[in-house]
Amino acid sequence: MMDKGRLRKHLRKEIQGVIIVIQILALLPTLVFPEVTDKFNQILNSFHYRSLGPTRQGGRISDFAVPLQKPFTFYVAAGTGGVWKTTNNGTTFQPIFDKQNVISIGDIAVAPSNPEVVWVGTGEASLRNCTYYGDGVYKSTDGGQTWSNKGLKESHHIGRIIIHPHNPDIVYVAAQGHLYSENSERGLYKTTDGGETWVKVLEVIVEGRYIGVTDVCLNPLNPEIVYAATYDRQRFPWSFRTAGPGSGIYRSIDGGKTWKKLKKGLPQGLLGRIGLAIFPKNPRIIYATIDNANSPGMTYQQRYHELFAGLPPSQPTIGHEIYRSDDGGDTWRKVSPPGKSIGSRSNYYGQIRVDPNDENHVYVLSSRVDESRDGGRTWKRAFRFGGDNHALWIDPANSNHLLLGYDYGMAISYDGGKNWYHPDVLPLAQLYAIGVDMDFPYNVYGGMQDFGTWKGPSTKKGRFPIRFEDWEHMLGGDGFYCQADPSDSRWLYAEAQFGELVRIDQKTGYRKEIAYRGPEKLRFNWCAPFLISPHDPKVLYHGANVVLRSSNQGESWKIISPDLTSNDPSKLNGVGAVQFCTITTIDESPLKAGVIWVGTDDGRLWLSRDRGKTWARLEKNIPDYPGYWVTRVEASHHHLGTAYVTLTGFYWDDFRPWVYKTTDFGQSWRKITDGLPEEGSVNVIREDQRNPNLLFLGTDKGVYVSLNGGESWKAMSNNLPTVPVHDLIIHPRENDLVVGTHGRGFYITDISPLQEMTPEVLEQPVYLFDIEPKVQWIMPHQKAVAAQNYAGENEIHGVVINYYLKERVLGEIKIQVYDGTRVINEIPGTNQPGLNRVVWWMTKRERRTPEEIVQWEREQERLRQEEEYFDYYDTVEYYGPPTEEVDKWGRSLRTRVHHPPGLTEKDFKYFRVKPGKYLVVLKVGPIKLAKKAVILPDYWYDK
Repeated sequence: MMDKGRLRKHLRKEIQGVIIVIQILALLPTLVFPEVTDKFNQILNSFHYRSLGPTRQGGRISDFAVPLQKPFTFYVAAGTGGVWKTTNNGTTFQPIFDKQNVISIGDIAVAPSNPEVVWVGTGEASLRNCTYYGDGVYKSTDGGQTWSNKGLKESHHIGRIIIHPHNPDIVYVAAQGHLYSENSERGLYKTTDGGETWVKVLEVIVEGRYIGVTDVCLNPLNPEIVYAATYDRQRFPWSFRTAGPGSGIYRSIDGGKTWKKLKKGLPQGLLGRIGLAIFPKNPRIIYATIDNANSPGMTYQQRYHELFAGLPPSQPTIGHEIYRSDDGGDTWRKVSPPGKSIGSRSNYYGQIRVDPNDENHVYVLSSRVDESRDGGRTWKRAFRFGGDNHALWIDPANSNHLLLGYDYGMAISYDGGKNWYHPDVLPLAQLYAIGVDMDFPYNVYGGMQDFGTWKGPSTKKGRFPIRFEDWEHMLGGDGFYCQADPSDSRWLYAEAQFGELVRIDQKTGYRKEIAYRGPEKLRFNWCAPFLISPHDPKVLYHGANVVLRSSNQGESWKIISPDLTSNDPSKLNGVGAVQFCTITTIDESPLKAGVIWVGTDDGRLWLSRDRGKTWARLEKNIPDYPGYWVTRVEASHHHLGTAYVTLTGFYWDDFRPWVYKTTDFGQSWRKITDGLPEEGSVNVIREDQRNPNLLFLGTDKGVYVSLNGGESWKAMSNNLPTVPVHDLIIHPRENDLVVGTHGRGFYITDISPLQEMTPEVLEQPVYLFDIEPKVQWIMPHQKAVAAQNYAGENEIHGVVINYYLKERVLGEIKIQVYDGTRVINEIPGTNQPGLNRVVWWMTKRERRTPEEIVQWEREQERLRQEEEYFDYYDTVEYYGPPTEEVDKWGRSLRTRVHHPPGLTEKDFKYFRVKPGKYLVVLKVGPIKLAKKAVILPDYWYDK
């Protein structure tokens, strides 16, 4: 085996020509491209994102919808992952909502009288600090194949949709309204014409505030009887008012024309979220879970003041109570035991379900699922499965058949929750931050909502997909920033919520907590940033309300800054998983050690040019600066005084993009948002390490790219769903853009052609891009995997050849591969204007003899007449003799049970090439262009 030092030297030598060409770009000034043309759009559209997963580590599920006429079909609504449909009882799922304007889902419903009519309420109803808004309600009349937006766009968060049991055109929508501001589109809305028009049938105004509706249910035997639960709440960047006097339960007996607030037996005063459940066989029986925010130890005014100041309760509150009515809501009685809270954090949970076949069997969802079988008098944990549970469906035909949705996916049970099946086919991971290492192949790391930090391969050896078995759990809790030591991936740094930093020895598995434990009371953000210095991997930076620096891998820390936040006392004691007045982003210039940029959640922006001895406050130099949350600061890889800053107004109900650039150490700034949509908060910006004009943005609406230093932007989401992008990384060796989404896991695309893209390239008739080295992997074995599994997309197992055509070419295009002076393969090219891509499958071809052609024709005839067997090839791809014939894609033929037509050619037979250097020649008419292609031996076959 080659040692790491020799290996890196070998790789540097092999790709030296590629690097030299691209590094010339760093010497060029920022270039302003001509007006973007359809040609450029086609170039961008040609980039394909590979979905890696993971799946077992799924995201938050908000609801299910099951058409009872089709027992093997159901729909899954994900908090930020869209809508998925299965028609085979959960064996496979298809995403059916990916290209709508938003894919944050609050609720989903199927019309009881027509299973093809599906309604989706966008905007998640579980209101935490990572909850995304929606843009109203959508309707499908063909089982989810097509959708139309039916309005209520300012409702933002929809708690429930209820469809009339006999008339699919009558629909009720519980609209919570904006999360971070007051607005009027709150309440209960009704349509009687399938969504063409809406009437707000329940409007509650308390103390001048419009109050939202979070739940609604109908009497199935008399659908004119409607129950609705209102929810008085508002979030702030620094806190969350989780309750108020506007929360309550209302009833209408005339289809919403008139309403009565139900009070008899119910708590009054300051209430949080309320969930409702009606027993369908006797709809006079109704259950309610109520977050009673009153405190026996405080007066109403004292508790009111705390709530509206966003302060945590100074005295214990009554907590979560269960109430039952047996007379259709006229009277209620508390059925949960005195002094015992059933459930928790109603803003995040707040769901109650009654067994459709047993009026006394009740479930309450929270961090666990509680169950009562005696009408609420006694409670126990229903089952030890799930965690942070948000959705539960009970089959009316079989109460033991359950669907459970939780923070990391969903599961199916057929024995009342004794055993569960978690489908490993839904890639719904909600990533906050991502990292990469320098292994071969390199690994990706991600901190996930409520599921810790995970590690997985960017690609696998050979041709096998990335399965959930390929992922490793590195750290628990909620996962956030994670970085592997770039000089030695043995050392991984990962973080749980509020700055709980851990160093992990990936060789021994030993984990050590290295978070700062000094006497000072520091404040760490929910997603506190840390950074490995690009100049010394032993040096770490960690952001609290001050900057911490370690010179020994976190063994000890030194505070190197004053409090860099506003330290506003009114914003320091919030509730709702919030610590405010904290540092949110840190970066050190890769060009000079000690040049440190810092941003905070309260809009402060700082720079130190002397390793933290002094700090300059910069945001005052930004014209019309909004003072919003600084999501990222990115120090340039090419110019010492250049940096980029992104902000989000999301927590102030302002969803416009905010991106700034400085070239003089922050003394002046200019806004660089031309081409970005008016709506789409920006979470991250990255500057390419090789091309100073190439920038990428991750926004709540996807990925955007600039090829002119930020002068203009173009969408580059392509096959990505409409999903929030929380982090981006450009792998420094592989030239991959790694995308961390908050709802659909990891994606990767190769951006190496963009790194060479200049105005001069676009003006050339033909341009052949540098060719990325590839490894001829050895595959002695393959681990066993589950049959029912998600197939994360592997990197193409071949040499990818990218070339640009200014215009469509009518003549023949050829790509020839040379080994020395001999042509060993020829590949037909595509002729479309823009970026074209072909693959050389690392094969050489030889012309068949006349006798071999006759034999080949006989074999093809036999194959056509034979029964088609299972098409299988094993993993021994690279241990055959050099003379072994393979198919056109370099795959073994001898291990196949059956050779379907098309794997081989009549005139040529194919063999694998050996690792080495080859020459690729592109021929377009009289133009010939050549580039080197390197195939590396598998130095890592035993790793």
